[in-house]
Parts: sequence; C-alpha cells; structure tokens
Amino acid sequence: MTLNLTWTGNQFLDPSEQAEQMMSATKSMDITNKDDVWGESVAAAVAVHFDVPEGFVRVGAGATQLIDTLLRSAYRGLVVDVTPNFHLTATVSRQQGWNYTSVPVREADELLPALEPYLDRPEAVIVLCSPRNPLGYQFDLEDISALLSRARGLVVLDEVYADFAPRTALGLVSRYPNLVVMRTFSKAWGLANLRIGFAVSQAFAREDFRFWLMPNSVSGVAQRTAVSLLAEPGAVHDSVLRARACREELATGLSAIAGVRVWASDANYLCLETPHAQAVVEALLEAGYRTRLLHDLKGYPEDWPLGLRISVPRESELDAIVGCVARVHEAAVRPTTAHR
Repeated sequence: MTLNLTWTGNQFLDPSEQAEQMMSATKSMDITNKDDVWGESVAAAVAVHFDVPEGFVRVGAGATQLIDTLLRSAYRGLVVDVTPNFHLTATVSRQQGWNYTSVPVREADELLPALEPYLDRPEAVIVLCSPRNPLGYQFDLEDISALLSRARGLVVLDEVYADFAPRTALGLVSRYPNLVVMRTFSKAWGLANLRIGFAVSQAFAREDFRFWLMPNSVSGVAQRTAVSLLAEPGAVHDSVLRARACREELATGLSAIAGVRVWASDANYLCLETPHAQAVVEALLEAGYRTRLLHDLKGYPEDWPLGLRISVPRESELDAIVGCVARVHEAAVRPTTAHR
C-alpha cells in the first residue's frame, strides 16, 4: 500500500472519527430544506474560536472559492502574485485576461524589496501565502505589518496551513483595513471533502466593499460539522501537536544527510532541495511513499534548485523515510569515493 504524502491534509486525524463527528453533528438535520444561507452560524463560531470580530468573517466553499470570488470582486487593474503560491491566483487571472504579474520570492527577507514597485499602486491586489507552499516557512508578522502599512491596495494573505504554525495574522485584521486573511477547514480540521473555509477582513464590514459570494454555497452538512469541531476542537488540536512534533523529528533526520537542504517549516510538510530529487522521489515511491517534485507544482520557478515536498506522516513512518533519502544520497556519492 502506498501512503500519499503529496496530499497536504492532516495525516494525524482518523477519517472514521471525522465521519462520526459529521454524523453526530448532522443527525437532526432536515436534508429536504436549506440550511444557513450565508454560513452565519459558522462565522459566529469562527469569531469566538479565533478571537476576531464576527462582522469581519465571511464563509465560503473552501479557500478556493473565497480567493476566486475575492479576486473577481476586488480586481482594479493588477494582480501581484508572490510566487510560489497556490496556483488559483494565476489561473483565475489568466482566465479573466487580467493584468497579472508573478513576483518570485525565495527567502523571507526578499519580500518587501521584491514588492517595492507595487506598494504605491492602489489598483494592485497583492496575493501571498504564509506558511508558504511548498517552502513551508511563515513570513514574520512584522514584515506583514510593514507590507500592510505601505501597500495602498488590497493584500490577500492565504493562511490555509496556519493551524500548524506558531503565529497567525488574524490579529492584524482590526489594525489594517487592506488585509484579507483566508483560512480553511480542509487541512488541519480534516474537512476537505466538505468544502468549507472562511475569510476575515474589516473590509467586509464596510458598505462600500463588495464581496460577491453566492448564497447557499456551503452545505448544511459542512456548516454543522465545522461548528461542532470549533465547539470541541480537542482532537484537532492534539493532531496538530503530533504533526508539529513529527515535522521537527523528520526535519532533524533529513537535515543530517549531506547534500540536502531542508527548509524550516511552519506547515505540515517539508521542502527538501537536493540534486538527486528525482531519484529520491522514485526510491520513496518504491518504498511505499508518494511525494511531489517541486518543479511539478504549477508556477514553481524553473531556475530554482531541484527538490521535493513531503507531507509529514505519522510517527511510525519517519525512520523509513529518512533512511530512504539517506540511501539515495549515499549511493550518489559512492562512485566518486571509489574513484578517489
């Protein structure tokens, strides 16, 4: 059996227990009728759990729908995409024929210098993710604050992996009217098949800001399950703690392998750079682990080093993965050593 470590959902939740949670949350539901048209019960629960004003929260069919709808609502002439990023920003922009520019940012301290040409442009919608996919690190909140202070246009911050991280920019929404934070229940919360997420911004409370969400876009099953999990988040929180611990153990093991750069990660995956990436992916697949080459990701800069992304698995798989990567690198240097 192959373990799919290309999927960046939560490997530490039991699918059957999640299904039981859903069944329990919806057992009294009348499926012949509509549920909450705008997801207001979810918005209220999100506001309590994440300590944000309820009027700042909008609920949609996953972060995918929310980003798509926001871009269509907020476009004023330019989309600035800090790449690598979720490919949806580029896809929607190109489908619509918008003015779109990709701004590659590799190291965290490159962010503000790279965006300098766009900060004074009120028509620019700047889109970035944190933690970054696939690199894994978060931008410092001080850098995000500096960006928000200087940007005249809207800043869309995709935080779909932030539940696995030590920080979140949700606390900045009350200070900066040009910030929109996107979150999802698909990753840490284990509801990918139900398609539900939320966006937070003080702009949503303004009458002059139009966010053209479709009514009834989130099923009652998704809404009630999300509310139930927010009320009883213990299993999700425990799974996040396990994911963080396994992430650090896996990173430590992989970092000890000569020739491998392991990016510091605040997400539930690791980014490895190695000239032997293709061989590593093949060896891992043969050992029962499906992983993803970085350059197979849409929009990944072609001139960046070769590597792969590995979603953090459970404790029992860590040694096998480290051992597999180590053997590939040992085999790669063995002929050179013999020749000498």
